[in-house]
Amino acid sequence: MILRNTVLGVLGLVMSVCLTGAAELPAPLLAVKPEMRLVGSARMRVWGLHIYDISLYSAETPYTTNSTAVLTLHYNVSIKRDRLLQTTLEEWDRLGIVDSPQRREWIGQLAMLWPDVRPGDTLTALRRGNGSTDCYQGDRMVGEVKDPAFGPAFFAIWLDANCSHPKSRESLLGMKTDKKNRK
Repeated sequence: MILRNTVLGVLGLVMSVCLTGAAELPAPLLAVKPEMRLVGSARMRVWGLHIYDISLYSAETPYTTNSTAVLTLHYNVSIKRDRLLQTTLEEWDRLGIVDSPQRREWIGQLAMLWPDVRPGDTLTALRRGNGSTDCYQGDRMVGEVKDPAFGPAFFAIWLDANCSHPKSRESLLGMKTDKKNRK
């Protein structure tokens, strides 16, 4: 357990993030009203390996935690569904989103919605303001988590002020400035 936590900690320390081109919205979301606008994007790397590109779209700029928003992840590596679920739980633990029957229900729902991912696959979450969250694999809606508390908890993995990857958060929220333009 200690070795596993140490390895995860080291992975977090060597994670690097850079600005990248935005992933496109799944086709069904192009007609979502109000219109989604790109807020920011990031490329996640571990030890130089490109894991995924992530983009945040929002109906409101700047992004707020209760606005209609979309997170889309375009994977560059294969990851088993069980690993995606485990990482989600670990991040919620780290953020203090305590274990509860509600959280166990969310993971159960995600286990039925999420596939194993391969290079080129895209997973997208559309959070409808203070309502439900729709989940997509590529352009296909795979399901909905109706609990309005799920969306903020899921988005917090990348957007909470205490998230694991603050540089990614800055990029996603459009806060990170291009190094070439810094003085």
